[in-house]
Amino acid sequence: MLALEGIRVLDLSRLLPGPYCTMLLADFGAEVIKIEEPRLGDYSRTFPPFLKDFGYWHLQLNRNKKSVTLDLKSEIGRQQFLELVRTADVVVESYRPGVLKKLGVDYEVASKINPKIIYCSLSGYGSKGPLAQQADHDIGYVSLAGITAMSGEGTVDKAGKPAIPGVLMADMNAALSAGMAIMIALRHAERTGQGQEIDISLYNVAMTLMPGAASLYFGSGFVAQRGNNWLTGANANYNIYATKDGRYVSVGCLEKKFWTNLCRALERLDMIDLVDDAKNHLYLEQQLAQEFAKRTMAEWEDYLAGKDTCVTPVLNFDEAVAAEQTKANDMVLTVQDEELGTYQQLGFAMKLSKTPASLRKRAPRLGEDNKEYL
Repeated sequence: MLALEGIRVLDLSRLLPGPYCTMLLADFGAEVIKIEEPRLGDYSRTFPPFLKDFGYWHLQLNRNKKSVTLDLKSEIGRQQFLELVRTADVVVESYRPGVLKKLGVDYEVASKINPKIIYCSLSGYGSKGPLAQQADHDIGYVSLAGITAMSGEGTVDKAGKPAIPGVLMADMNAALSAGMAIMIALRHAERTGQGQEIDISLYNVAMTLMPGAASLYFGSGFVAQRGNNWLTGANANYNIYATKDGRYVSVGCLEKKFWTNLCRALERLDMIDLVDDAKNHLYLEQQLAQEFAKRTMAEWEDYLAGKDTCVTPVLNFDEAVAAEQTKANDMVLTVQDEELGTYQQLGFAMKLSKTPASLRKRAPRLGEDNKEYL
């Protein structure tokens, strides 16, 4: 039996955070019914590239789910949705605050029909405050939260602009936070018979991703920015260096033992104790830049293998997919589908020994489960 078998989730969300959250629930057995607008459905269905008429984005994020089309602006669609609420455990939605209330399908209405129902809302800035109704995307949330200011080359007072983080940090972490909050709420409902509302703000989640910056600021008033602290490039032993072939390696020797191992591997014992004084880091950074320029990225990977130095090649995504560690962890799934043939997608990050995740069904066509549920 799958761990979440018997849990029914109505998924009103689209694009990334909500669908990623409900995908995780579906991977572990929850019955996730994707409620979509007729004709168009989730926008991500149209994102290229395509396998026949299926977008890969849709295939990746909506596996193991069902699809039902409902027009929530119509009385019939509203009533059909509320009938599904009677037998559901969770509703996940990503509308702007107040939209579901206008449609007449918000938590207040649903809880009268099903007191155990859990409503998880994913929004940009939460349900209150001056930005509650403002539309935005990940770049906006992480910029307002202070993350973007800590990303990029150089420092704030020198040349170099902030960099867009390479991962949708607010989106992805909000999805994980929503999943955890749902499990907490399900536990409470199991004990008490009472559901509840969950408010997941992508901005709030982005703010909590920086406990280090918060500790520095609340403890001393120091404002963490790019290049001015130990985690954003100020220290030589936690930095990025170019190799002979124009590629890069990351150095993460925060602990003295790993730094010592690296200095020994480089035959630079003179640098071991210099790392203890912040005044030496510019010199050490210059020395490491010269050392790493002597070999290619692949040569460094081979040379430092097994030496416990916390030095790692900076791989492109295709290289990461092909890496032996990726294969060992089964992080790429090869799917055999009668209709679509063979395709690949990312695997399951959470490995459970007794109740593992599984891929049981490819992502649904728009409305393909209407007959079953309506």
